[in-house]
Amino acid sequence: MKPIQYYEKIASNKQKAYMQMQCHCALCNTSLELKFENLNQDEIKETASCPQCEIRTRAKTHTVH
Repeated sequence: MKPIQYYEKIASNKQKAYMQMQCHCALCNTSLELKFENLNQDEIKETASCPQCEIRTRAKTHTVH
């Protein structure tokens, strides 16, 4: 298993666990591929998927402030 690459400051075990859950596949630990799409002027859609397992792990719509 290759080491986990963190892009944020990780200081505690809880932070590490959260970043693991958000940025890596729960099945195989591969880094997720993130894609973003502008839906309109006020919303962006985020999609995360695993290139190894070929599954989508999340799809969220975010409001732009």
